[in-house]
Amino acid sequence: MTAPTAQTPGISVFGTLASLAAIIFFGFMTIGMPLPVIPVYVNKTLGYGSLMVGIAVGIQSVVTLSLRSFAGHTVDTRGAKRAVLTGLCGCATAGVLYRISAAFAEVHPGTALGVLLAGRATLGFAESLILTGGMSWGIGLLGPAHANKAISWQGVSMYTAIALGAPAGATLLQQWGFTAVAYVVIALPLVAGLLPWRLPAAAITNGKRLPFHKVVGRVWRPGLAMTLGSIGYAVIAAFIMLFYASRHWDGAAYALTAYSVTFIGVRVLLGHSVERFGGIRVAVLSLLIEAVGQTLLWTATSSLMALAGAALTGVGFSLVFPSLGVEAIKHVPSQNRGAALAAYSGFFDLGLGLIGPLAGLVVGAFGYAAIFLFGALGAIGGAILTSRLARANRSAEQANA
Repeated sequence: MTAPTAQTPGISVFGTLASLAAIIFFGFMTIGMPLPVIPVYVNKTLGYGSLMVGIAVGIQSVVTLSLRSFAGHTVDTRGAKRAVLTGLCGCATAGVLYRISAAFAEVHPGTALGVLLAGRATLGFAESLILTGGMSWGIGLLGPAHANKAISWQGVSMYTAIALGAPAGATLLQQWGFTAVAYVVIALPLVAGLLPWRLPAAAITNGKRLPFHKVVGRVWRPGLAMTLGSIGYAVIAAFIMLFYASRHWDGAAYALTAYSVTFIGVRVLLGHSVERFGGIRVAVLSLLIEAVGQTLLWTATSSLMALAGAALTGVGFSLVFPSLGVEAIKHVPSQNRGAALAAYSGFFDLGLGLIGPLAGLVVGAFGYAAIFLFGALGAIGGAILTSRLARANRSAEQANA
């Protein structure tokens, strides 16, 4: 179990959370802004097909997942602050590579594509360090008692940055082209880099560290439960527009907005419930609410019913990541906290990577509505696995008594 770590003296909880949330926001804007831009740039400007578009978009997530172990080790041995600053440098470097790619776009599209892919890979490296480092930094300064707040605040900041970054990137591309996007991607992490200097570094916990594969072995249950819960989010993000179109309904954008508003609202208003009621109870209830939302989408006979399903899915999934994240870090020594957060986050990356193709197969065989049944069953499976985690925790406590 994790050894307790006290809050750093003289540290303001709100000030620390707000500063870290701002850092994550600016850092993740560099991830959100290129999302709608890269497909257009690769296809329309460079002239490549859908396969290369998919590679250019997906290589970032592949690199992020593959470097989770590295990120956790860096946080645990070099410190969370150093990891975050290194990640911000990586974001700015990705912007520089985007700018170089734009310079070659008209004269040598092949070179432009290669430099772009290097920029996407660099951004994947940066993302792994910023997210793991940011969560670990907050927990290290505020102590495990505030772990839920550290995870929740950064989750809201990250999600908001991606939600706002995508339309901002699309607007920049339309008005001023890919070069303008590159310059903003360079500038944002430089702004974010001014903020960490106000915060002290979290102390590095000494002691024997577990190998990463053993850390994964300790956090796989909450990680897998979170992966199952993320199915609902993934199928809404990827297929809600096509689902509405298949039913000849208007208002798919409202469904996405309803999901986003309820997701952020619950994080802000009810995030303290994890500390009050415990991660397992909150996770089980959240996953069951998500299952209801997905069932409404599966059985929807009107756009209003689908809108309610999307909103309920946002309510349910909102607290799944922080509540199960709190449980994950309980199962490792404090000197392995960064590795635990990295491993746990890796389950989310893995889930998003697998869910898209699997959902596509479900759509091909049974239609768009069936993917929401897929999401409901995943949420129910996550709730069952989380309940079993509670029993496993009690057994471990009895064995150690």
